[in-house]
Amino acid sequence: MGSCACFDKSAIIEKAAQILENRKEEVINLIIDETGSSFVKANFEVNSAIHFMKETATYPLRMRGEILPSLIPGKENRVYRIPLGVVGVIAPWNVPLHLAMRSVTAALAAGNGVVLKPDLQTFIAGGIIIAEVFQEAGIPDGLLNVIVYDLNEIGDYFLEHPVPRMISFTGSTAAGRHIATVAAQHLKKAALELGGNSAFVVLDDADVEQAASAAVFGKFIHQGQICMSVNRIIVDRKIYKQFVDVFMEKVCKIKVGNPAEHDTIIGPLINRKQVDRILNLIDKSVQEGAKLIFKGNVKGNLMEPFILIDARNDMAIAQNEIFGPVAVIIPVDSEEEAIEAANGTLYGLSGSVFAGTIERGIRVAEQIQTGMIHVNDQSVNDEPRQYPFS
Repeated sequence: MGSCACFDKSAIIEKAAQILENRKEEVINLIIDETGSSFVKANFEVNSAIHFMKETATYPLRMRGEILPSLIPGKENRVYRIPLGVVGVIAPWNVPLHLAMRSVTAALAAGNGVVLKPDLQTFIAGGIIIAEVFQEAGIPDGLLNVIVYDLNEIGDYFLEHPVPRMISFTGSTAAGRHIATVAAQHLKKAALELGGNSAFVVLDDADVEQAASAAVFGKFIHQGQICMSVNRIIVDRKIYKQFVDVFMEKVCKIKVGNPAEHDTIIGPLINRKQVDRILNLIDKSVQEGAKLIFKGNVKGNLMEPFILIDARNDMAIAQNEIFGPVAVIIPVDSEEEAIEAANGTLYGLSGSVFAGTIERGIRVAEQIQTGMIHVNDQSVNDEPRQYPFS
């Protein structure tokens, strides 16, 4: 596709998006079956993938060259945007279709070939479906390749191989550090989206009802298995008790169980190893002084909600990405302390601030060190946007 005209690239991506739209119900059910996603999350995931495909279909028409002046009279500088060659995409298991498609379709739109390695637990939604829709859309043979393997089988060979000029990875911070190290050793570009520890700040003049509703969604959608999920709920002590009461009342109404039922919010976690890791994190935080006021049942991979209150920002449950249906609520005594707590972690991916006015919310949000942040909204927001190539 690197040699195709710009309009041909756009047409193929647009057609692939339409094919995915036509298969939407099938793919939603596949994501539910393969990942344990609720219907709400699976539907959101497919829609997000389609929106990103439509956005990247505009890329070929926006990759313009430039003629810039030179310091030397009679000369000019010409800037061209050309493909790297082959991009290696390593996709995660939690939102497999959307997070793989986001990288794949952007790389293709820019004229690159792609080798996609989905997670072994979700290789159909995160790999096979993507290959099928592009093949049906008419992508040239060999331009998009999907490989399925266990990491133990080939180790770092995918990273070290000379063909991929760039590695796009979405996943854990530990794995990202390793990938960045190996890529640097081979002088490859690496685009990494890693772990998160989103702070959800509720200031003393916030609408408690609105904030609690948003916190429930941002915490428990897809069992909390999203990098932008609410990880720490930081609440001003003036409204702390009121917030906890309203929040717990809403949590009690969450349906847990079969993710194929459309009103289910919390389905099973991806594997038992994740369940055990989260339970150990809860136990450690209770030992550190957090109060467990809502303890859900655990059966196999299915965890009902847990709520920990009176937590501190230095506790294990606050400093680590939970990636599960556990809400951690931290009281603070002022706006300044809320900002300090929000920034008191190594992570910075998403976040939220709830305030009585947009102006105050923005002022506080600008002081929080994170990649993106939302005012009077929950933290799991990911939208395609048209930004200039510059």
